[in-house]
Amino acid sequence: MSKYLKSPDNMLTSTSLESIAQSYILNELRSPIIKNIFSEKEFLEDNGEEFVQKMLDNSNYKLRMYGSADELAQNLKIYQNFPNSYRLFKTEFEPYTTTTTLYRSLKNQEYICKSDFFVILQNMALGVFPGTTSILVRLSNFSALRVKHNMLPHRMEFMKFDQKVFDEIEMEMREARKLCTISNAELTVLAAQLAAGNFDSLVAKFEKVRFHEKLTKKDLDEIRESLMNSYSKLKASSPNPTQDLVVSLIDAAAMSCLRKIINVKRPEIFHQSSTKKTPLIVRLFEDGDQQFVLESELAIAMWPEKASEIFFGRKVVGCHWYTSITMEEAIHRTRGNIEFIRYPIKRTKHRAVPIEGPDPEDPNDWCILAVDAFFEYMKSIITGFKFFQKYIFLDSFDKLEPIFTALEEPFKHEFVRLNLKVFLKNVCFFQTSPYFLQVESVNYMLKVVQDTTSFPFPTKDVRNAKKDGFTVQNLKNELNNLGLTLLFSEIQNYAEDVYEEIYKVKKERYLRTCDLFDAVENCQLICILNRVPNVRYLIYNLRIFLHNQKGCGRVLGYKCVECDKEKEVQKTSDVQDSVKNLKIESSDETSSQRKTSGIQNPKNESSNNSDDDKENQNPIKDQKTSKKMVSDIMNLLAQRSKVPIEILKENSKNCVSESQQQTQLQMELKEKISAKTEENQRLQETILKLTAENEANQRVIQQLLDKLAVGSKKKDMEEVSDDSGAPLASRIPPIVICYVCHQEIEPSDDDWLDCSRTGEKFHQVCAYFHIRIHEQCPACDDKIPNYF
Repeated sequence: MSKYLKSPDNMLTSTSLESIAQSYILNELRSPIIKNIFSEKEFLEDNGEEFVQKMLDNSNYKLRMYGSADELAQNLKIYQNFPNSYRLFKTEFEPYTTTTTLYRSLKNQEYICKSDFFVILQNMALGVFPGTTSILVRLSNFSALRVKHNMLPHRMEFMKFDQKVFDEIEMEMREARKLCTISNAELTVLAAQLAAGNFDSLVAKFEKVRFHEKLTKKDLDEIRESLMNSYSKLKASSPNPTQDLVVSLIDAAAMSCLRKIINVKRPEIFHQSSTKKTPLIVRLFEDGDQQFVLESELAIAMWPEKASEIFFGRKVVGCHWYTSITMEEAIHRTRGNIEFIRYPIKRTKHRAVPIEGPDPEDPNDWCILAVDAFFEYMKSIITGFKFFQKYIFLDSFDKLEPIFTALEEPFKHEFVRLNLKVFLKNVCFFQTSPYFLQVESVNYMLKVVQDTTSFPFPTKDVRNAKKDGFTVQNLKNELNNLGLTLLFSEIQNYAEDVYEEIYKVKKERYLRTCDLFDAVENCQLICILNRVPNVRYLIYNLRIFLHNQKGCGRVLGYKCVECDKEKEVQKTSDVQDSVKNLKIESSDETSSQRKTSGIQNPKNESSNNSDDDKENQNPIKDQKTSKKMVSDIMNLLAQRSKVPIEILKENSKNCVSESQQQTQLQMELKEKISAKTEENQRLQETILKLTAENEANQRVIQQLLDKLAVGSKKKDMEEVSDDSGAPLASRIPPIVICYVCHQEIEPSDDDWLDCSRTGEKFHQVCAYFHIRIHEQCPACDDKIPNYF
């Protein structure tokens, strides 16, 4: 069965490839596709790579940003692979080229999109019936499938996947194949009969393959007349007219079998489902670690009769969006009456793969995430229109306002108007959850920009990278050559960070011209996002929008201010929790030791208190002792993997019992702490705070010194200009980072440990504090007895 999920590679036609490429490539760069490369319709091999190469060769170097022909062909294949893609690309009279996806629900059950049943039927017919390499057989069968497919509603429908059903369909096709199979001996006899004008045998075979239809004498006479006319024409043009008529017989058998499967045997699969059918099924979109549901789709699933009220603004010109809610909220609203299936968001290098929208009455309802729409819009502005190169002589950035005005409505971060007028009462809120924009909305925004701007200056193209790649200095030179330093005086400051990020994700040994396009584009994006918000308030909104939609990490080399704020808040919270835990533990130990000492020797109470204070004021004062304790604990972790599970369980029970007794004792002792102990605790807190601040300052100073040293070394090693013959700069050796504090472990620092299970490394001091607070290994979370 799995072999029928994927369409054969040779099903892609030149006309289909042209339509897909027209949609994928930027509007401003599509002129090479309009040439006569795709004029003749034919089936292509290797995903059309040969035709793609012709397109690149004919582009006058305008499509270099898309990489090699193989890369572009692979991206086009991914881009067109989604249910009902033929509707978006207007390829209704072309064969299916997509791969069927089996979706899993939250209950781990397999589902399939109803439209993909037709794809499986096509692939199964190709594998079962002979002669399917014939264009006649392919096109006639595909046309029959398309007619039935177009009868389905535009909304996404899913059914449980049943392997048994498809096994039965395959058996039915194989039985139909037997009716049209003709041996070589039978073919020789049939050729003699046709040459003598005897068509009775062939007509009988046509009647046999259409056994489920009630053919009258008039129908048989029409078949006979059609065969005679076809044979007469084929004799003049074909060397083997009998073989061609046999192909027509196979075609008739395949079409008859498909009609029977769709209309007679299993109409519930291939026809529209009842809207009252349960359980209701809704897509659960997954994008990285995010899971969300379209509110509109959830509403239409629960109230299908209210579709016209839910999608009240579908005919309004402009931008249209669909908001989402979290998976938890969706489950809470439906109370278990909805089946959620996992639906992954897919992307190629240059575009997001569209999804079918939730509106069942809109055939052009295709969507992408708003954050993907933002990047596609900016790619068109930066690389397609080259706006920032054409306006390089402007004295003020805010004169580019028309470019960003189109972004104001769909990308405002303050609120997004929901299109659930009846059910959600037009609630406005901070839109931090993902939401979708219709694909046409991006085209609408680009049209607004084109209609409101002019192009005062000519532009330059990005130059080719060298055979051995390009360096940071080459990138800076290219930014200057393109004139971008006139409008963005600070743009070269971002070149190094962008270069480093692109180098990390490169696919080949050297950075190529397509990578140089990416670097130039990302440098301009960073400048736009970091500009002072003097274009009203819009640039600030774009920063917040990008952060809320979790897209800031996709701008290579960009330092998100909002992410830094969140990390700083989290870091401060963690430090406060650590200090608080240390204070409580130290206080408990001090009171416990003082109480015990007081019972044993009341006369030495004052002396013991003084010793306890000195010991607890700085837990890492005796570094040799603490390091030895941490080393012993890590060795214990390495040995624990060899201890029988029964012993571990027994020790765990004993530790829990002892811990409970100790906690009860400490609670009793806390109530009897003296005023002098409270004063010591305040002093201790002050010392700990100063110690933590001192250590943090030392780490910051060390980081700055390291960056200065690395920067100086890197600057000496880089090329000075494009014409320099020096080799590429050497890479900096890998940096070892502490798993606890996320700071660098100096090569000369031998005071570090690693986890025997995961291999993660950390400072001994960091491990000491982590184990003291959490009683577990920092890396593998293995529990450790309280040794402190």
